[in-house]
Amino acid sequence: MLKGFKDSISKIFSNRKVDQETLDEFEELLIKSDIDLGTAEEIIKKLGLKRFGESFSPENVQNALEEIISEILTPCEKKINYSDSESPLVLMFMGVNGSGKTTTIAKIANNFIQENKKVLLVAADTFRAAASEQLEEWSKKIDADILKGEEGSDPASVVFKSVEESKLKEYGAIIIDTAGRLHTRNDLMDQLGKINRVLNKTNENFPHETIITIDATTGQNAVKQVEEFNKYARISGIILTKFDTSASGGTLISIAEKIKLPILGVGNGEKISDYYEFNAKIFSKSIFESSN
Repeated sequence: MLKGFKDSISKIFSNRKVDQETLDEFEELLIKSDIDLGTAEEIIKKLGLKRFGESFSPENVQNALEEIISEILTPCEKKINYSDSESPLVLMFMGVNGSGKTTTIAKIANNFIQENKKVLLVAADTFRAAASEQLEEWSKKIDADILKGEEGSDPASVVFKSVEESKLKEYGAIIIDTAGRLHTRNDLMDQLGKINRVLNKTNENFPHETIITIDATTGQNAVKQVEEFNKYARISGIILTKFDTSASGGTLISIAEKIKLPILGVGNGEKISDYYEFNAKIFSKSIFESSN
């Protein structure tokens, strides 16, 4: 959330009643914390229904907020089944440039490897050589195979080859890294739809997961990103990246309230171990801990 969020709550509610004036002031704080207006209004409505005694403290308000935020997020909890017997399990990753997509792919791939799954990473970003190089570096670090296409080649054809390759080498998981793109570029977004269609023609269950990475510092624009990407390839899970001591988690609350898509996990660093499965209660508590 907004840096100093916990302190700001204390300032608003110290020695004051939970009345319309304080609720209006708090709503403004929520909006500054990357929570969209509609979600902020819903939180204020629920907070207004809470019964606080005459001697309530800011800590009482914080506890109530943790409970409200957890209630919003809990229905969106979802886990990747790394031990799924389906073979290969196909995951397609997408997201804008700089959202931490490739690093997140490495973290997820490593989790499959820890479950003794043979993993194939697919460099379907054929527009930038640097993207394939980054994925290749990770493949060496975690001991995963990689399939790359020629620069400028059709990403969908690279993905098709990965499925054919899996028949020969019996991969347990295929993880596809698509080109980072702005959600406003329709031509590039169409490529996602094409990749999705090619996979679906190969097997009606492919991809098993279509995952979008969202940078925690993106702010309210993240909601628009999710909505637009979802039009081209139906999102089955969200992973929040770059959620650390200086980052914001307010945008995830808005996504959960408005779009109600599953949330899979949270990345909070560059190391392969800097990832944890999403848990609504733990995340709600961490929002206040990381905003001091």
